[in-house]
Amino acid sequence: MLTRFSYALSALCKVFVALACALLAILVSIVVFQRFITHDTPRWAEELPRLVLVWSAFIGGVVCSRDRSHLIAGLLPFIVKSPRVFAAVDRLNSLLIVAGLVVLGWGGWQLARLTWDQLLPATSVSAGVVYLALPVACGLTALVHIAQFFEPWPPAHVETFTLE
Repeated sequence: MLTRFSYALSALCKVFVALACALLAILVSIVVFQRFITHDTPRWAEELPRLVLVWSAFIGGVVCSRDRSHLIAGLLPFIVKSPRVFAAVDRLNSLLIVAGLVVLGWGGWQLARLTWDQLLPATSVSAGVVYLALPVACGLTALVHIAQFFEPWPPAHVETFTLE
C-alpha cells in the first residue's frame, strides 16, 4: 500500500512539474517577446519565473527519488558483491536520506516562517512561498524514501544495478 501511495505521489508530482515547466516556458516567452519586441519588460519578469522554477525543481526531486534516477557515483555494486549486503546498504541509505531530509526540511520551514511576512516587490507574493518549496519537497521525498525502505529487494528497476 505504501508503495502504491509513493507511485501515486510521484505521478502527481510529475503532472505538477510538467505543468510548471509549461508555465515557465510560457512566462519566459512572454518576457522575451515583451522585452525585445515591445521594449516593455513586465514587472514580474524575474520573480514569477523564478518562483515557478524553484517549485518545479524541488518537486521534481520527488520524482527522481521515486525512480531512483538521481545522479549517483555507482561504485557500490563494484565493491559489494552480495545482494543481501547491497540490500542492507540500500535500506541504510534510505534511513540516512530520510534523516537528512528531516533536518533540511526543518531548516527550510524555519526560513519560510521567517520570511512569510516579507512580500516580493513585483508580485506582492510572500517570500516565504519561495522557501516553502524546500520543506514541502523534503516531506514528500521523505515519504517516498520511507516507502522504498519497506519495498522488497531487489527493486523493480533492478536492471540499473549490476549485482554480479
